[in-house]
Amino acid sequence: MLSIFKRILELSKDRAPRIKLSYLFSFLARIFTALPVAGILFILFKIITPEKFGELKIIDLWFTLSIVIVGLILQYIFHSLVFKFASLSGFETVADERISMGNHLKRLPMGAFSEKNVGEMSAVVTTDLTFIENHSFKMLDVVLNGFLSIIVAFLFMLVIDWRLAIILALVTVFAVIFLNKNQALGKNLGKRRQETQGKLIQASLEYIQGMSVIKAYNMTGEKAKRLHDTIDTACENALDLEKQILPSISKYGYVFDIGVSLLIFFGAVFALQASLGIASLFMLFIYVFMMFLPARAVVVAATVIRILDASLDRYEAIKDLEQLREEEDVKTIDSYDIAFENVSFAYEKNNVIKNASFTIPEKSMTALVGQSGSGKTTITKLIARFWDVQSGSIKIGGVDVKDMSVDHLLKNISMVFQKVYLFNDTILNNIKFGKPDATEDEVIAAAKKARCHEFILNLKDGYNTIIGEGGDTLSGGEKQRISIARAILKNAPIVLLDEATASLDPQNEKFIQEAITELIKNKTLVVIAHRLSTIKSADKILVLDNGALMEHGTHQELLDKNGLYNRFWERRTKAHGWRIVS
Repeated sequence: MLSIFKRILELSKDRAPRIKLSYLFSFLARIFTALPVAGILFILFKIITPEKFGELKIIDLWFTLSIVIVGLILQYIFHSLVFKFASLSGFETVADERISMGNHLKRLPMGAFSEKNVGEMSAVVTTDLTFIENHSFKMLDVVLNGFLSIIVAFLFMLVIDWRLAIILALVTVFAVIFLNKNQALGKNLGKRRQETQGKLIQASLEYIQGMSVIKAYNMTGEKAKRLHDTIDTACENALDLEKQILPSISKYGYVFDIGVSLLIFFGAVFALQASLGIASLFMLFIYVFMMFLPARAVVVAATVIRILDASLDRYEAIKDLEQLREEEDVKTIDSYDIAFENVSFAYEKNNVIKNASFTIPEKSMTALVGQSGSGKTTITKLIARFWDVQSGSIKIGGVDVKDMSVDHLLKNISMVFQKVYLFNDTILNNIKFGKPDATEDEVIAAAKKARCHEFILNLKDGYNTIIGEGGDTLSGGEKQRISIARAILKNAPIVLLDEATASLDPQNEKFIQEAITELIKNKTLVVIAHRLSTIKSADKILVLDNGALMEHGTHQELLDKNGLYNRFWERRTKAHGWRIVS
């Protein structure tokens, strides 16, 4: 159990000295808890054995009252210091770790966000860190107090009678044995609990996010078998954990119950034998129940600590995921041409980009064309370094993206894709996501360029309208224009555009085309083309097939080659000529 103290101190980093100081204050608080008992013992000795300690006088009562008051005051002071140095440090530590986790997650390759890991990450951020924040430092104080109370009790028993101190020591040894067994069992069960919890969170997220499909196929309620099975498994695991751990907890408590009985029994025997004073016996009766309370609480804290241990394991497992590599001496860029040099990339073992080489000139429009699965979206995500390539290099302004910090790279890139995600916040803050320090006037100017200012003003609260998670309260076209406003406000020199008008109605398409025109002025533009008619004016068109670059050139040059692009164009032209004849 003591290993958890080391882990918490390592997590606390530069706050560790404050945590250690809180342990000292906790010990002093336990010492001064015994002061009122010492005062009562003094009075009892005066009353029961006046021939040895003198008659009880009024000044003795005032002296005892002073000891009790001083003990209570010092207890309060040191308990307050424990809170100040431990609990507050805990809140600050976890706040820092949340920020650190956010920075860590954004530096992970997209492959880290697999279905399994998303559940684990959600559990870490929403459950584990909160659990660490609420329980770690408080429970450590309970454990420390429990052990310290035994030490104080042992010293107290030595003062009363050394034989009683030996009995207390034996009781403590048996209690520690059961506590260690409880911890060993609890650690394994705690891991299983955390794994089940991660699966439950993942299944819940999947159920909520896929609600439209679930409703469409009438898979709600009891028909949502996967979620129900996961909930049932979580319930069974929780019950099984309690069934296995309860006997060990009970044995730990029984040891102290037996210990109380033994101390009272032998105390009475020693008193009858006249080897223990009556005052000491009365004091034993008063103190014996009080001294075991903190020690009994240790097993409750131990139950929490085994979950805390598992939470730290899962948190550290996420923190240990390998980040995208950054050189210590990161480089910056001052020009924005993009070059792929013999780039190959695979998701696990599935080759997606195969030895691709091409250049995208600065302040030009380059279109990516190809069938679904040809690698178009992967190319844009490699430019943004969502993944690192397995071989070859991607350079911006002559600098390998691996030699730049992630922050510097993404500062120079704006991305607008078909699947828009907006946050559960105001429209103003969603647009400011592109530039957090922007003024309201700058936001409005960007919204006007993105052709979304008018519909925003028509909303009940205008720019302060809360739009709901994912932007579900807005139409697809409105969300798309807000995302473009966000990109316009960011004003990055490179724009990656997954053609945003592919599935919109003509009215929204008109607005978005105008917004995109504002967005891409004097930018290095890479656009994924779904409608070939929209990229006829591109400076360069890259034709991809199964991850390989097949052709490149302008629209007319590619038509003249009579190759793959020409076949795409002919199919598209014929499709536009289709008519339904009645």
